[in-house]
Amino acid sequence: MTQTHEPQMILALLGPSASGKTALSIELAEKLNAEIIALDSTTPFKEFNIGTSKPDPLVRKKIRHHLVDILEPTDSFTAFDFVKKADEAISDILSRNKLPMIVGGTYFYLKGLQNGMYAIPPVDPLIVDTLEKEFEDLENPLEAMHQALQAADPTSAKSIHPNDRYRMIRALAIFRSTGKKPSELTLTHPSQSQNRRVWVKYALLRSRHDLTQMITQRTDTLLAQGLVEEVKNLREKYPTAKALSSIGYAECVKFLSNEMDQKQLRNEIIEKTRQLAKRQMTWLRSDPEVRFIDSRDAERMVLEVSNLIFALKNKEISP
Repeated sequence: MTQTHEPQMILALLGPSASGKTALSIELAEKLNAEIIALDSTTPFKEFNIGTSKPDPLVRKKIRHHLVDILEPTDSFTAFDFVKKADEAISDILSRNKLPMIVGGTYFYLKGLQNGMYAIPPVDPLIVDTLEKEFEDLENPLEAMHQALQAADPTSAKSIHPNDRYRMIRALAIFRSTGKKPSELTLTHPSQSQNRRVWVKYALLRSRHDLTQMITQRTDTLLAQGLVEEVKNLREKYPTAKALSSIGYAECVKFLSNEMDQKQLRNEIIEKTRQLAKRQMTWLRSDPEVRFIDSRDAERMVLEVSNLIFALKNKEISP
């Protein structure tokens, strides 16, 4: 007898840093009976507040947020940890007949949640970031990635399409981190329900000019809210916290070490955030499942998602 399973819809609101995801996600969550899962590498840490632009407690009381303030500043948090905790959050949200909505810009984590993780020690996110920076300014970064993968693991290079940026970066990161060829490893999914999940992914699209303005405004706001003081306190209490190496925090550490002045601090945060946004857009454009939208498209998104939820509830799929 064939067992049927109800499809599980997962909504993702993606986009580059400072593009306005947080405000739009709150509006969507209210209208779609959704709870938010933070797609971020720093938000899970307690006391890292200003630099992560966490929603204020009143908003989080109104709309439940997952993977926010769940770790001590000295804990570790990797893509593997995110996949495990996000999968648990999805199951919890669905059990209460609410819609899981993943919101953020750490696209590499999202792909791990969708595609599964290798059963190896977690890869340091800094290795992924370093690899991205190595290739981003080359004339043909995808071709260079594929050539590097061909040299490291010919079997993986043969099975991964030369335009599949995510899988190439992941394979190279695994090889650089562990010395093991990804083709010789086993891919494991965190959940038995992976094949039941229906992913709907939107990404906020901003012009380069508008995004640069928003990044500049966000930087000025964070500094005015006391980012430097926050970093000073965190550095004194938790000098080995890895999250101090993330954008905004790392530059403040340099400022507090007298390696740059106030103007350089502001400019450095803006430039590093702009570079991150560029990499995030490259990731998003490489994903054919992503639909780019304008922040004014909230009503259309609500209608589309609501219609899809209705359709899925009236249809069962068999594995």
